[in-house]
Amino acid sequence: MSAGYLPVLGPALRQGPWVAGLCAFAVTPGSLIVIARTLERRWLVPREQFTAVTYGDPLLAVAVGVGAWLYGPRTPHGLTGPGAGVAVVVITLVFGMAQWRAELRRGYYTRAQAVAPTKIWHQLIIYPVIGYWMWTAGLGGLSVPGGWVKKALLLALVGIWAATNVYDRGHPKLGHPPFDWRHGRPQPRPWAAESQTLQAAWSQTPQAAGKRP
Repeated sequence: MSAGYLPVLGPALRQGPWVAGLCAFAVTPGSLIVIARTLERRWLVPREQFTAVTYGDPLLAVAVGVGAWLYGPRTPHGLTGPGAGVAVVVITLVFGMAQWRAELRRGYYTRAQAVAPTKIWHQLIIYPVIGYWMWTAGLGGLSVPGGWVKKALLLALVGIWAATNVYDRGHPKLGHPPFDWRHGRPQPRPWAAESQTLQAAWSQTPQAAGKRP
């Protein structure tokens, strides 16, 4: 571990903007695409996904790269140092778990959806990993002198990502299919509309469209 960076997560930021951005893209949406295909046996079709996954997360990956570009070879310290990094990882992980519980309690997802592989990855991996990278590279990049065009780009990318998340709150999509871990595959269709996201997915099927007046 280099001074200032957390082990495991830190090296991605030390290798320059391209590596940082590609690593962020690999975590999301890259890994989500792979997990959905291999474990959930589905393709992440853009029109069927949350806008944050389709558009927001790739732009956030670019933001991580821009932050690393701005920060350059500097060593993280203070608000971007290792102590702050650990705090960010813990806070974002706790947030992910709290959100997970809240979505289940208000019926946004069913229990079977809440344990889908992509959902587990999203709540337990994406939040702390991207949270740390975005905090360290993003805040670090904004703290350096100059580079106002890059800083404006960084803020714009993060702003668009935030906007996609706000939009998604009012426009549910399937997100994660009900998953059967005993058999290692999604539950067979048709799925009962037992959650807000399953209701949204059902309303988009040809059968539902055919029942509209």
